[in-house]
Amino acid sequence: MFNIIQNELDTVFAKVEKEYCLKAGHLSKFIPQFELEEMDKYLRPALVILPAKLMRGCATKMLVLASVVQFIMVAQVIHNRIPDNCPKELPQFPVLVGDYLFSKFFKFLSDNDLLEWLAPLSGVICEMNEAGIVRKEVLDKGLGKEDDYLEVVRQEYGLLTAEACKIGGGVAKVQQGIQDALEQFGLNLGIGWGIIKEKFPISPVEFLEKARTCLEKLPAGPERDAMSAIVDRMIDIYESKMWLSQNQAAHI
Repeated sequence: MFNIIQNELDTVFAKVEKEYCLKAGHLSKFIPQFELEEMDKYLRPALVILPAKLMRGCATKMLVLASVVQFIMVAQVIHNRIPDNCPKELPQFPVLVGDYLFSKFFKFLSDNDLLEWLAPLSGVICEMNEAGIVRKEVLDKGLGKEDDYLEVVRQEYGLLTAEACKIGGGVAKVQQGIQDALEQFGLNLGIGWGIIKEKFPISPVEFLEKARTCLEKLPAGPERDAMSAIVDRMIDIYESKMWLSQNQAAHI
């Protein structure tokens, strides 16, 4: 699924890993047992790289911006892990680490003359944090309706994946129709993945199939095939989880 861009992903993660090493130690020292599953680890950087490569975009910008979206995603995941009842006397490492990674996203943009992406990415971060508030105040209290679940997953998952695809197209300077298709692909793919990841009481299949339809507007190539394979993999994950859940329920 990600094999055709493995070299590019290796370069991105080498950049990211370098920033994880502080004078006080590796970030894993401060966020123990922090591990991302394969899809979360690779998805957002891949969605910058695949469209950019498909449309022959600038390789240097592509790799920097893939690193940037990874910083944002990891920072948000770390912040979301902070419990509301965390004792104030304990070291607030998750807060500090998340803030550190958010600052890295800005520094990478600044150092590489890519500040054109600061406003849209900052807007995405704002919406992701707004969704976190709704999650705690509505969903976690069992007050959510379907529209609430969809809005939270759109903000927390859909917008960043949409922006990743949009960045990939922007690096390649694609025409507006292609850019719109990439953005809608990322949005629907992100919503679908968020529903699966959070186990929300909504089917992700409609959104994943919408994402696949958006790919029809892109030029054919191995990168587009890889993007379609991501959709297939998400559907497989969902069906496996549904089977497991049903099987467990049958044995209760």
